[in-house]
Amino acid sequence: MYKTNFKITNLDCEACIKLSTMALKKIPGMQTINIDLKTGLTEVMSDQELNWEDIKTSLTTVNKNVEK
Repeated sequence: MYKTNFKITNLDCEACIKLSTMALKKIPGMQTINIDLKTGLTEVMSDQELNWEDIKTSLTTVNKNVEK
């Protein structure tokens, strides 16, 4: 398993978490996703190494900003 950490900004509510989670789940190999609403800190586990551009692209579909 591979662990990737990053921060999502502009999270306002639980719906933001749900939309972000749904977008991230579309990335091949994604297993678990934990997003903290208050801080935006995100930890994902995958069965393969993730491409940073795939993460950014998936989250921009729900208008979220992401930082490494």
